[in-house]
Amino acid sequence: MKSYKLLFLCICCFIINPLVAFQQNKLDAAPFKKFVDTELSKLYNAETDFGGATIGIALPNGEAHAFAIGNSNVVNKTPMKPRDRMLGGSTGKVFLSGALMQLVQKNKIQLDDKVSTYLGKYAWYNKIQNHESITIRNLMRHASGISRYVYNEQFQIDIHKDADRKWKPEELLGYVFDEKPLFKAGSEFAYSDTNYIILAMILEEVTNTSMYNFIEKNILKPFKLNDVTPQVNRKIRGLIDGYNKKDDPLFPGDVLVNGKYKYNVQFEWAGGGFAITSVDLARAGKLVYEGRVFDKKLLPEFLTGIDAKRLGGTWGLGVHIRKTPMGTTYGHSGFFPGYITNMLYFPESKFSIAFQVNTSDPQHMSIYRKLFKLIPTIKKYISEVE
Repeated sequence: MKSYKLLFLCICCFIINPLVAFQQNKLDAAPFKKFVDTELSKLYNAETDFGGATIGIALPNGEAHAFAIGNSNVVNKTPMKPRDRMLGGSTGKVFLSGALMQLVQKNKIQLDDKVSTYLGKYAWYNKIQNHESITIRNLMRHASGISRYVYNEQFQIDIHKDADRKWKPEELLGYVFDEKPLFKAGSEFAYSDTNYIILAMILEEVTNTSMYNFIEKNILKPFKLNDVTPQVNRKIRGLIDGYNKKDDPLFPGDVLVNGKYKYNVQFEWAGGGFAITSVDLARAGKLVYEGRVFDKKLLPEFLTGIDAKRLGGTWGLGVHIRKTPMGTTYGHSGFFPGYITNMLYFPESKFSIAFQVNTSDPQHMSIYRKLFKLIPTIKKYISEVE
C-alpha cells in the first residue's frame, strides 16, 4: 500500500508541474546518496587515515547533499558530521568576488577603475605597491604586483604577541608598505591575499557598510547559505578541531585550545574570512558560476582569465579556471592552519563538489588525496543519470 501511495504522489506532482517532476526524477536523491556513501566507505581507512572530511555536492537540479567520513576529534574519536564547520581559508574570496560583481552590475564600480579613485584620499595609500596604476580588475585577478602580507616575517611574529588583537585592514597592508612591486600592474600573476584586503576596503567605501554585512544581506541570506559564518574572533560557533604539523614553527599541533583558536583568526578578513560547511560552499560555487549571484551577462567577463603560472590554468575575477582530464573546472581552494578546503564546479555537467579536511599536516593528507580520486567516479554517475 505504501508503494501505491508513493506512486500516486509522483503522478500528482507530474500533473501539477511536469517539467519540475521530470527534472527531479532524472537523478533520484536516495540512490545517489547511497552511492556516494558507499564510495566514501571504500576509500576511508580507520587505521591509517588521520582526522576526517566533509563533502558537499550540489547537483544539476539544484539539490545539495552533505556527507562525512572519519573523525572531527582524533583523541576522542568523535565521528565527523556532514555539516561540521571548518575554516574555509581563501575560498571565502568566492563570496567577496560575487559581491564585487554585484556592484559592477549596479554601476557602483567599474572593473577598470583605478583603486586610487576610491582609496587615494588616505595618507597611507601612496605606500601601496603600484598605487598609481592598479585597477579593480588587477586586484581581482591577482595581477596587481602587490606582495602577500601573510608571508612577512614580522607579521608572523606579531600575530602571536596578542592572541586577541583586533586587526585593522591598514595594519595588515602596513607589512608591505613601500616594498618594490613584484611586477608592473596587469603584466603578470602572483596570488596575494593583500589584493582582496584592498578590494574589501573599496566595497566598504562604496557601500558605506561592512564587507560582512554586505555579503550577509546580498548573498548569504537571499540564497539561504545559513552555515557560512564570519570569523570575527577566536571562538567560532560550531568550529571543529583542526590539526597542523606538530613541529610547525608558527602554528604547531592542535589549533583549538578549549574551543578557541590559538590566535585571532579575525585578521584574515577579506582574504577568506569565513567558517563554512562543504555543502554550503558547493552550493555557493554553483550559484556564482552559473550567474545567479550577479547578472549572468557578466559571466564571460568574470571567467576571462590570465595565465595562473605554476598554479595552472587561468585566473579570472576571483575564480581559478582549469582544463582537466574530467573537463573544465571553475573553483577555488583554501588553507588555514588546521584545515584544507577545495571547491570545484563542472560547467559541462552543472554540478559542484566541495570538501574539507581537518588537518593541514602534510604527513596526514591521505584523505584529501583520496577525495580527488573520487571526483571522476561521482561525475560519471551524475553524467550517466542526467
